Amino acid sequence: MDKEELKGLQFVLRYYSPGIFDTRKALRRYKKAHPAKERRWLRYVSGIAASVVICLFTAYCLMWKKESLVGLYSYADTTTFILPDSSVVTLFPNSTLSYLPEKFNENKREVDMTGRICFDVRRNLHAPFIVSGKYAKIEVLGTQFEVNENNDDSATEVYVSSGKVLFSAKNNKNGIVLTRNMQAVMPFGADVPLMMAKKADKNQTDKSRKFVYKNSPLSEVLKDLSEHFHVKLTCVSTGKTLTAEFDTDNLDEIISMIEKTLDVKIRKEAVK
Repeated sequence: MDKEELKGLQFVLRYYSPGIFDTRKALRRYKKAHPAKERRWLRYVSGIAASVVICLFTAYCLMWKKESLVGLYSYADTTTFILPDSSVVTLFPNSTLSYLPEKFNENKREVDMTGRICFDVRRNLHAPFIVSGKYAKIEVLGTQFEVNENNDDSATEVYVSSGKVLFSAKNNKNGIVLTRNMQAVMPFGADVPLMMAKKADKNQTDKSRKFVYKNSPLSEVLKDLSEHFHVKLTCVSTGKTLTAEFDTDNLDEIISMIEKTLDVKIRKEAVK
């Protein structure tokens, strides 16, 4: 029997009488005789409660952060999305793009990607647009370019349709500047990208794609379609928004569906 058990036995025998054990009296005497132990017990319970609160708060923060991640996916079809800043991204099959809202705002625009994606970035001098792949990083202010990480013989390939980008290794500030119709590749293990000849088919946009719009302003939808089909689309009722998917390359069919859905009239003009 250890010391604590012996004290407990002596305490019970002290207040025991045949057939009677005055528990109230015993409890009062015990509290009076052991005030420090009572305080230690309260501190112990309080510590446990505080630990539980901290754990719950930490779990909530981790869950909130995980749920706040925005992910865009393209599986079998080429799909177009409009980002919150009105930039347009076209994801080719088996590609992904993701971003955290706190890293995509009026001060900065940072996205992560896999696969092959064509970017049409809305120009904003105060918020650089940064694309991070597995091995490379591309920083722009406003331009059209394509990033491809599906090549077997290289890590990342970038082609610029218009504007200017800074192409560098993911953890290296030194890179090369690409302008219109320039192309470069980042081989596996390299610190700086290598310039390469422009491929003949790179200036032709792949028109086999699906258009996806979720509460997108009609003005942005018409701008996206105009650039893709090389026409000028206008509408008086541009204050409306559209949520729809168009799995077709027939522009007249798309226009007809938009007009019926939003009860508007869209005008199509050839680009001179």
